[in-house]
Amino acid sequence: MEAAAKSNVETHIRGLYAITPDWPDSGTLEAMLQEAFNAGVRLLQYRRKTKSDSLQRFEAERYCQMAKAAGARLIVNDDLALAQFVGAHGVHWGREDVPLVTMAEKIRATKLAQGDAFIIGISCYDDFLLAEAAIAAGADYVAFGSMFASPTKPNASSASLDLIRRAKRAFEAPIVAIGGITVDNAASAIDAGADSLAVISGIFAKDSNDEFKGITARVKRFSTLFENDHRHDSPI
Repeated sequence: MEAAAKSNVETHIRGLYAITPDWPDSGTLEAMLQEAFNAGVRLLQYRRKTKSDSLQRFEAERYCQMAKAAGARLIVNDDLALAQFVGAHGVHWGREDVPLVTMAEKIRATKLAQGDAFIIGISCYDDFLLAEAAIAAGADYVAFGSMFASPTKPNASSASLDLIRRAKRAFEAPIVAIGGITVDNAASAIDAGADSLAVISGIFAKDSNDEFKGITARVKRFSTLFENDHRHDSPI
């Protein structure tokens, strides 16, 4: 049963992994997310660190409902209690949220409380050994980045495409690439072995007229890149 649940979890960490931008108001963001879901986004991370607790509860609950209606998965950044409150499909932690010394215990306790189908992702930055420890502790996927210069985290550590290749050879768990990913550079990360691309500005950036347009076109261009990646095709 555990192996089957693990396999089921891993099928969801494929393709485009949208992350909420932190700047729009809730109404604008809701409209943007609905457009993204309509265009085919099936994995969303809720990340709104600068908003109040009450607004985060309101938004996360609403966006979780939207995700479920679209047949998508919602993962909450950093906040397990919020993920539990809204009935999200998982949580994503950084090293500030789950220190290495307590990682295995925290992941084990969370899986025990939430069930094996609850998705746990770990940010590993440019650290292969951290990824190794995270997977050994029971994480469902690991994320590396920043892959490219990122407008969201300009001072983030950089991770190489060779790190993605190394991780893909070493781990069966899905590998997520994050940081500065656009439709123009995404193919190189996919070719290196990334199973999923976590994207913020590459989906939700304003256009040249300072308007939120083009989301559908961007999502579909990302989707086309993954449609051309046949690593996960079922054998005939």
